[in-house]
Amino acid sequence: MTDQQNQARAMRPTQVATHHDDAKARIDSWWRLPTAAEADKAARGALEAMPWSDGLIQFSVLHSPGEPTLFLQSLWTTAAARDHYVHHVAPIPRATIDDRFPDIERDRSLTEIVAVVAHGDTVAEKWITRRLPATDDASAQALVARQTARLRGEKTQGLVRATLGVGRDEDGNPTEVIVIEEWSGSTHSDVLAYEPFGAITPAV
Repeated sequence: MTDQQNQARAMRPTQVATHHDDAKARIDSWWRLPTAAEADKAARGALEAMPWSDGLIQFSVLHSPGEPTLFLQSLWTTAAARDHYVHHVAPIPRATIDDRFPDIERDRSLTEIVAVVAHGDTVAEKWITRRLPATDDASAQALVARQTARLRGEKTQGLVRATLGVGRDEDGNPTEVIVIEEWSGSTHSDVLAYEPFGAITPAV
């Protein structure tokens, strides 16, 4: 089946989630728009433009109520499936968004999921993202160990789950550790918080 035929497959709405037991890789993206209204339009546009691709589990869009900023995340069964999307499928929806929102500022990380810390099954209401620079595999592993210990010992009421990933460059070298924290209420943090906007998943 060709990429064009794959992209025509149906997607359906689902609940925003940044964790799935079958996910091994992610694309974490941060978008900033000039205004909140444009951010909301870009969020809707992202959901409309995201195509089906082999290995895609879910695509979620979250927005910050206080800033014209979005956090977008796709979850993938394998890094190979994610990389195929990045190199062979993503240029089409990306061009669509760039044409509609020329003032968009983007940042992205291709992330491998390495650890999950769960405190319960409560439905999350807010999300925060932490990006911690890494210089090599050793520093990334040390950051993951420290963050995992912090999150496991976290006594603050409301932390539901945290997913840790290592972001890598095109050569496979670690560049950062990304922590996605899910909260059922207040985040008790001065880090920018995101709330659910929408999500889609393959219909079949």
